[in-house]
Amino acid sequence: MGNPTIYDVARTAGVGVGTVSRVLNNSTRVSPETQEKVMSAIWALGYRRSKVARQLSTGIQHRNIGAIMPYITPPSFVERLRGIQMALSHQDNDFNLILYTVSEPDRQREQLLTIIDQSTVDGLLITALNISDEERSLLTQAGIPFVLLSDECNGENNCISPDNIQGGALATQHLLQLGHRRVAYVGDAFPNNYGIPTSELRYQGYLSALESYGIAFNSNYVALGVHGEEAAYTLTQALLNLPEPPTAIFAMSDIQAVGCIQAIRAAGLRVPEDISVIGFDDVQLSRYVGLTTIRQHLEQSGYMGMQTLLEMLNTPDQVLPRQLPPLELIVRGTTQPFNPVQGAG
Repeated sequence: MGNPTIYDVARTAGVGVGTVSRVLNNSTRVSPETQEKVMSAIWALGYRRSKVARQLSTGIQHRNIGAIMPYITPPSFVERLRGIQMALSHQDNDFNLILYTVSEPDRQREQLLTIIDQSTVDGLLITALNISDEERSLLTQAGIPFVLLSDECNGENNCISPDNIQGGALATQHLLQLGHRRVAYVGDAFPNNYGIPTSELRYQGYLSALESYGIAFNSNYVALGVHGEEAAYTLTQALLNLPEPPTAIFAMSDIQAVGCIQAIRAAGLRVPEDISVIGFDDVQLSRYVGLTTIRQHLEQSGYMGMQTLLEMLNTPDQVLPRQLPPLELIVRGTTQPFNPVQGAG
């Protein structure tokens, strides 16, 4: 059987060819129910519109690189994007950057399928999304090279990632080395809806450090919720209300660490004199507030990811494996040695 056509899609979906065409061109003149039927038929048949046909129909001849991610507002994603754009501007090329976001986890497959079908990109950077084997296969079959900016790689040359377990251990060890023994972890609830393993990996590092220091695990010191400053504020309030509150907090991201600090100060306590706080990422915000944190080279990861993708497009036989610099402990003003007076709280 040959490649499925737009007529096959229309027949399978029970709609006209014109309706399929409108769905493919993101027309707003199609009801959500009909769009879902057409997208399901496209997925089931494995239909792909040729890139040549797409360019002839639109007159677009540009070379495009896509970047797809679940969010664009968190500082960590902004810094990766900065690195991506910097690498693109440093190269002598004619590529444009197209940004895609997946607003909901269950739209990821649909978004990828649309990118493949419309053939709008020559290559794709995939940031912090859990791509299935089937989706990888579809990208490969469509001839779209892709690079993963992930939180966990499995030895893949087209994947760039920090060692989140090591980073979680490094952050926790810093607090333990300062003499703290009641160390809390504030992070995202897991498993994450997008399949992002960041919080769980950094939590594993937290547990590993406690074990290496012979510290008994206390589930009361683990506070998980939605990602963000406000949630971290609320989670920290609960920690402070414990009969024996923590003397130090490891927050899985800098933005959450800021929420922790605000809650501590709102309770009339001081950072770091009463409670030490360490974050993770080293986004620009952390430098402004003097936050002790783990630097994971976010901007550089975006830069390296784009470099790798450009090599895959321009010189596929000369793609260099790239590895981020080691994670770094950046000590600023929110951690200090444990004060025995804290233990009386």
